[in-house]
Amino acid sequence: MNRVRAATLVLHLLLIAALALWGGWPGGALLVLPLLLPLPFLWRGRSRAAAGAAMVLAFYVAGLLAEGVAQPARRNPSQALAGLAALDFFSLILFVRLNGRASAARRESSVGAER
Repeated sequence: MNRVRAATLVLHLLLIAALALWGGWPGGALLVLPLLLPLPFLWRGRSRAAAGAAMVLAFYVAGLLAEGVAQPARRNPSQALAGLAALDFFSLILFVRLNGRASAARRESSVGAER
């Protein structure tokens, strides 16, 4: 579980850094602001923050793919960023799923211990 959480944090931070570099100043700062908001909660391992960040990332993937189609000169960087955002999305979903299973197992073991 800790490996998935670490991979999720690394991918999320990498996406934030790449988008900030790609967008420049001040556009890049505004672009990464929604991704920075759940970061402290992801650091603490909160599933709801990961689920919310995953919902936001779906829009980033779509927007970056649309950017690549709309501006052919920026196609390769935007598609690479869309791929990175998709990896971040899937890692967040995996984290939520595995964290939910671990929570259910802990609840089950505590209920079994009380009996």
